[in-house]
Amino acid sequence: MTAALLEVRDLHAGYGRVAVLDGVSLEVPERGLVALVGSNGAGKSTLLRALSGLLRGTTGTIIFGGETLNGAAPAAIVRRGLLHVAEGRRLFRAQSVRDNLALGLWGTRLSKADAAARFDRVYTLFPTLHERQGVRAGILSGGQQQMLAVAQALMHAPRLLMLDEPSLGLAPAVIDQLLDAVVQLRNDGCAILLVEQMVERALQIADTAYVLQNGRVIGHGAARDLRDSDLVRQAYLGAGAKPPAPSIHSSRSPA
Repeated sequence: MTAALLEVRDLHAGYGRVAVLDGVSLEVPERGLVALVGSNGAGKSTLLRALSGLLRGTTGTIIFGGETLNGAAPAAIVRRGLLHVAEGRRLFRAQSVRDNLALGLWGTRLSKADAAARFDRVYTLFPTLHERQGVRAGILSGGQQQMLAVAQALMHAPRLLMLDEPSLGLAPAVIDQLLDAVVQLRNDGCAILLVEQMVERALQIADTAYVLQNGRVIGHGAARDLRDSDLVRQAYLGAGAKPPAPSIHSSRSPA
C-alpha cells in the first residue's frame, strides 16, 4: 500500500463563529491524484485554505510528510512542499509571464542551472507560456492565466499540489489541456489534491475521491467506483438519492 503523504484527521474549521468543516478526515498518498467533490458551500475551498495555513483557528490533526502542520505559517508550509493554487488566478498582472515564474522561485536558493531546469520543466508542460514569456500576465487569456498560476506553484517543485477549481470559466479545449497537465504531473511524481467543478472529468482522471457535504466527508473510494455510484448525486441534490454502491466507503447511513 502506498504511504500517505498528507493525513488529515478530524479537522474542524470555519470563519469566526461560522463553522464550515465538521470533522473532515482524508489522505493523499505519495504520487496520488485525489479528487475532492461536493456542491458549492460544502467546504472544499475552506479545507484547502486550512491545509495551506491561510485559515487559522482550526482543530484536528494535519500531517504532511510525517510532520505535523498544525499552527505552521503559510510560508513554512510552502517550504515543506505543500503548494496551493487558489481559485481566481492570483497573479502579478503587471509583470511578465517569466517574472511571475521567477517570483515562484522566491525562497528556494537554487543555483542558476537548477533554476533554469525549473523554467524548462514548466515551459515543456505549458508551451504557450514559453511562447508568451515576455507578455504581461494581465493580458493573457483566462486559460493562459490559469496555466501560469499552476506553473508558478510548480517552480517550487511541490511534493503535493492543491488545485482549487482550475477549470472555472475556461473553454473546453483549455480544460482538456489543464487536466492533461495535472495527469502528467501525477505521473511525474507530484501528488495532487484536486477540487474541480467538472465532477465527471475529475473522477475520470483521479485515483481516489472524497465526497464532501455540509463540511463532512460522506463517502470516499476509488474514483471509478464513485462515478458509477449515487453518492455524488446525493451530495449535490440532497437526500433523494439511492444508497451508495457497496464498494464505496460511506461515512454515514444512506438517506
